[in-house]
Amino acid sequence: MGQIVFLNRSKSFPFKSWIPEITEKLTLFTQLDIPGADGYDFVFKKEALDKDALMEWELIELSERHPVKAVVCHSEYDLLRAAKLREYFCLPGQNAESALAYRNKVIMKDWARKAGIEVAHYQEITTPADIAAFIRQYGYPVVIKPVDGGGSRHTAVLRDSGECRSFLEKGVPQGMMIESFVEGEMYHVDGLMHQGEMLFSSVSRYMNGCLSFHSGTSLGSVILNSDSSRIQRLRREAERTLHALPASPVIAFHAEYFLTEDNRILLCEIASRTGGARVVDANEAAFGIHLNREWIRMQCGLDANIGIASRNTGRTAGWLIVPPGQGILRSIPETTPFEWVVSYVPALQKGEQMRGAVSSVDHMASFVVEGADEREVEARITELDQWFRDRIQVEA
Repeated sequence: MGQIVFLNRSKSFPFKSWIPEITEKLTLFTQLDIPGADGYDFVFKKEALDKDALMEWELIELSERHPVKAVVCHSEYDLLRAAKLREYFCLPGQNAESALAYRNKVIMKDWARKAGIEVAHYQEITTPADIAAFIRQYGYPVVIKPVDGGGSRHTAVLRDSGECRSFLEKGVPQGMMIESFVEGEMYHVDGLMHQGEMLFSSVSRYMNGCLSFHSGTSLGSVILNSDSSRIQRLRREAERTLHALPASPVIAFHAEYFLTEDNRILLCEIASRTGGARVVDANEAAFGIHLNREWIRMQCGLDANIGIASRNTGRTAGWLIVPPGQGILRSIPETTPFEWVVSYVPALQKGEQMRGAVSSVDHMASFVVEGADEREVEARITELDQWFRDRIQVEA
């Protein structure tokens, strides 16, 4: 009997319950203690997947008894590894060329630019001289970030020579890039594509921006449902971007775009995975589709249940995450009084030590909000953010 292999980093992916019709053996490589892991036929518990070099050998040995039929992953950090395994076992799915194009932002933008998709000026950094040359040619402000990072980790915006000098004093890690800072609103398009056909997509606008955690500001997002012209423009741009990069038969995507004051759309970046924070939950609240579930099913070779997403409920949704501050958390609300809060998940408990946020998705609490349209949802998110902050107590 064959096996389906899952690479796991999250407790939010109950793979087994999403694929009840699968009769193959189920193999789980995980770095977490998963409740119900005994439901899998083979479980390999790892301290950290990134540091484990034995996984491939263990899987190859196991495949001598149970041929691998599919390799399934959900994390940004496992996309290339899973793609390499598919190539080794001659399996369908995203290959290494496609995975690398979505993981490496320089390669990604090379592909996009060749297809005529507008991007900000960018360059890979090999030495600090590249930073100086880029600034001399394009000026400030600039953004420096990892070519293969996620969650805006290790991302810096430099607005003048003083900030640049302070950044350089800390050293420049390997694998970084520089690009021109873009003024404008940021949007994200999330969806699923199969064999080049768009199965589902939604368009959302960020509130505050993905670097807001640096100042302790909350990050939010609202799914658009009334501005049909803007929705269609961004959907078309996402489809163009997906067709510009090396193809994958099954792909979930989270694409981010800038909309400038002069009405230009620039690609920020695109990932071949579902969005983080509460993107998946907001889409489920708005459309009744669980993007993670359908993506996993498609990776297993099963049909996705997308039909329900075509319904028009006349309502929309959004999400809010509040970054942790500095100090000991002494009080945090247990519930909210608002009927329009679909989900509230406190991530910290009383007495826990907070040391600030290091990425855009680090949070002490998260919420999903619903409303009639994006304006109502945005107003509710703003109200909710203030309500929550007024009720937490932090001891410095």
